Amino acid sequence: MTMSNRTQTAALTRTLSDLADGSLNDRLRLEEAARIVVAARRAAALAAGGAIALPAAANPAVQAVTEIARHWDETTVTAVEYAESLPVAALERLLRSAPAWAAAFAAAPQRLAA
Repeated sequence: MTMSNRTQTAALTRTLSDLADGSLNDRLRLEEAARIVVAARRAAALAAGGAIALPAAANPAVQAVTEIARHWDETTVTAVEYAESLPVAALERLLRSAPAWAAAFAAAPQRLAA
């Protein structure tokens, strides 16, 4: 069995186990939260470099996602580990705010990248 097959088998085994015990939705929510945190940090870095404009900070969704993502220390934990460490209320707030946060980028005045 190749390493790729072992990796795929391990992933399938974990997914089947999660399905069987009812925890797949929890894992998917944590993975979604991790993706949101990574996207928020990338957006902040691009804005700091002048490549994009950030949406208005007064927007509650922008505040929520930005604040939660700002506390992730990517040098010590992965984004998934950070999401796992969030209090349930913060995780819910992040997941609930993410669509409006992303939509706010479309409404923000865009800068042309150099």
